[in-house]
Amino acid sequence: MSVARPARSLLGRCVTSTRTSASIPLSARSFHTSAPCQQRRSRFRNVKAQELGLLKPENMAKLQKDKFPDYTPEELAELKQKYSPEHIESIQAGEKAVDTEDMIIQGRMRDDAYRPTYVDDYTVLDPRYDIKPDVPGTPQEIHWPSRGDWIDEYGMRLSKMVEKKTDDQLTRAMIRALRKVKQSKGEEMIDLTVEELDEMEKNPELAKKYMVEDDDAPEPDANASGPEYLTRAQAMQLDEAVVAAWQEELKKIAEHKDLTAEPSSLELMQDGPAGVIRVHSAELPELGKVPGVEGRFLKEEDAEDGGSDEAAAYQELKRLTGMSLSELMSLPAKVLVRRRVTNQTRLGKVHSISIVAMAGNGNGYLGLGVAKSTQPEIAIETARMLAMRNMKPIRRYENRTIFGHSTGKVSGTVVEMFTRPPGYGLRVPSRIFEMCRACGIHDLSVRMPRSTNPMNAVKAAYQALTNQPDPAQIAIGRGKKMVDARKVYYGGDVH
Repeated sequence: MSVARPARSLLGRCVTSTRTSASIPLSARSFHTSAPCQQRRSRFRNVKAQELGLLKPENMAKLQKDKFPDYTPEELAELKQKYSPEHIESIQAGEKAVDTEDMIIQGRMRDDAYRPTYVDDYTVLDPRYDIKPDVPGTPQEIHWPSRGDWIDEYGMRLSKMVEKKTDDQLTRAMIRALRKVKQSKGEEMIDLTVEELDEMEKNPELAKKYMVEDDDAPEPDANASGPEYLTRAQAMQLDEAVVAAWQEELKKIAEHKDLTAEPSSLELMQDGPAGVIRVHSAELPELGKVPGVEGRFLKEEDAEDGGSDEAAAYQELKRLTGMSLSELMSLPAKVLVRRRVTNQTRLGKVHSISIVAMAGNGNGYLGLGVAKSTQPEIAIETARMLAMRNMKPIRRYENRTIFGHSTGKVSGTVVEMFTRPPGYGLRVPSRIFEMCRACGIHDLSVRMPRSTNPMNAVKAAYQALTNQPDPAQIAIGRGKKMVDARKVYYGGDVH
């Protein structure tokens, strides 16, 4: 039997109930519980033209003069020193094209701390935005001189460099002598100021401007007299003082060997691949090292090596380990694991190789080195160097086995090492066999109950060798004698 009521009866009840019930007025509610949003305000203070008083022409002219003044003669002279006449002409044309009244009315004058600065100095190149300008040059045919011609040309260039540096050195000595004479007793006799003498000492080329007279100028009369001329006695006294001071400066130059007039490395590179001479050559310039960067060049070869380390690759390793080159070269080093990796990039597949190498001295020292590179030779050499640098002492019992039971775990690989009696031998995997033989362990057994990943196995074995239990520390911690601790570990073998 159905218990559902007919729809007609339900609709009738709803209609009758609505007719009989009184209507109750309800207040309208908003659908949002938060407060209504206020009108957004600008981040910067907005000032109307009426508040600034710009409705009057005189106020507008005053504001234009204050905010956008014309260039003063001093500022124009300073701009002419920085920019060329073409730049000055373009700047003036831009000033005329922009109406300051439009900028005031239509623009917004910001006075906050975050306003941008639109004035840029285009005389200084910014490496982040600007590109280095090309030096104008006309390519010429490549000249391949013979060995004799090249030596002659190089000798001539060196002689000119030394001659120029010698002249500059003598000029600086003369300027220092003039400064001494001026400070002592030549204030009125020498009309050059101290600032001019300092500039001449920094740039000896300015000496021609101040000291060398023009050939076309008329020579002064020897019998002329006046306050601007020196007497014969004053001239002789000044000459004697300058010559004496100059002789002292020359003696200082002769005593100091570091003040020799030798060409610098930068001057010697002028004719090299990055020199100025390559501007007029069609030959492709070579990519060389940046001159003047200290600490990035190869060190000089040690004389004790006997020419075995021409690239100076072992110099830093010798300093860190304190070993000689012959000792480093005699260390047994071997590659244990090679793993190739391919990285898929938008430029294609990039292949690289990861190398794990070990090095030891056969007498209780062992080290591991891990390196990765796209070139196998570079990765192998780097791993060998790192293994030699990372060598650590390995504790050995009776110089043949380990102390007790040692365990190492890396990821899912577990290596368990057990000490064994004399003559037992090395019953271990091949890679751990090489490690034990490199550090001088001859009696050992190894069990690997879980993963046998080669790289993790080598790392776990090295961890087990470096974290062996120390019976002496255990005996001290438990308050026992060393004999008792060794009896527990080695079954009464206390020899």
